[in-house]
Amino acid sequence: MYVLAITGGIGSGKSTAAAYFASLGAIVLDLDDIAKHLLEPQMPVHAAIVEAFGPEVLGVGGRIDHEALAARAFASPERARVLNEIVHPAVYAVAAGALDALAMQAEPPRFVVLGVPLLAEAPQFADLADAVLALSSDEDSRIERLSARGMAEEEVERRIACQASDAERRQIADYVIENDGDQAEFREALERFFEEEVAPRVA
Repeated sequence: MYVLAITGGIGSGKSTAAAYFASLGAIVLDLDDIAKHLLEPQMPVHAAIVEAFGPEVLGVGGRIDHEALAARAFASPERARVLNEIVHPAVYAVAAGALDALAMQAEPPRFVVLGVPLLAEAPQFADLADAVLALSSDEDSRIERLSARGMAEEEVERRIACQASDAERRQIADYVIENDGDQAEFREALERFFEEEVAPRVA
């Protein structure tokens, strides 16, 4: 079972890359999805976040209001670090358990993609993977993509400022794909990467 961790800043193309690999048969474990589950009421992470950021982050039914939490957590790198210190250990435990369960299947999947947006901030997640692929993209391209999805430019810039830099991601990556062009160019780069680096390992 070959496990590839994909990381990159907000708007760098992680979802596109994961969807492409899924179309080739990969099992995708998105750590953002795991984190959202852990934020549900009655979960220990939920209680810890409310304690750290206040009841103002709660919405309907006592659920975490993701926009309200983002506004507080991404107000500064220090506040973002507080959130990460609460969430990352719990996400790691769930992800490690999920990978163990896949590996113990009678026929384990040949290829698993682990979506790890904040790998540079939480390098322990690299221990779960055989290799790390970092997606690099300049700030203007990321702002353009996320603005097209309805996110305010100021919000994109604030989140980028609270995340690691592409240079920091490169330091922990085994492979890097640049995503500064159009979708067709990115798709070609992903295809080339799969053919050259992944296919020989999952055949």
